[in-house]
Amino acid sequence: MSEKRRRIYQGHLLVFLAVATALIALDLYTSPALQWAHFLIVPWSLVFLLHSAGLKSRGYSVGEMLIPPRAKPVKEVYTIPLDYELIRARQLRDGVANAAAAVRNSNSQLADEADTAADRLVEALEDVVATARSQKYHREERAEKLIPETQAALDTLDQLHRGLLKLEVLSDSDEELPLRAAEDQVEALQKFTK
Repeated sequence: MSEKRRRIYQGHLLVFLAVATALIALDLYTSPALQWAHFLIVPWSLVFLLHSAGLKSRGYSVGEMLIPPRAKPVKEVYTIPLDYELIRARQLRDGVANAAAAVRNSNSQLADEADTAADRLVEALEDVVATARSQKYHREERAEKLIPETQAALDTLDQLHRGLLKLEVLSDSDEELPLRAAEDQVEALQKFTK
């Protein structure tokens, strides 16, 4: 029996029992004996019996109809250790994008290159995480082996972000942005996805 059909049937049963009990209690409260509640309960009982008979005719047993529905499995939010690094990389990419937007007026080419390098690096990290997730066996072990590579990529993103912030504050900073290092990290990460 499908979970949806079971939930509908059990909901129907619970509503029927609750309303029937309330009607009987109200009828007994207002009069010394049942006087009017059965006029409402009997037709609804027939509808409920038809619902039960319809399910029974499809081959479902009474026990199957009354088994509580299974809870939906909880999805794992962080399935592998690399997910934490991926979240941090996305935060750094957002920081790079904000800092690049602030620097864009003074040096638009550098801001565009930094934005592109950060995007490519995060895409490579996302590919690595997706590849690690797709492994059927020992995916946590494989992910842990990749952590040094992802840490190096995060360090490069962090240096890129800090360099852009320095350019924003000190408009003529002599520090070079690690754009080439970001490309090297992208190439290193792409080796793991092949």
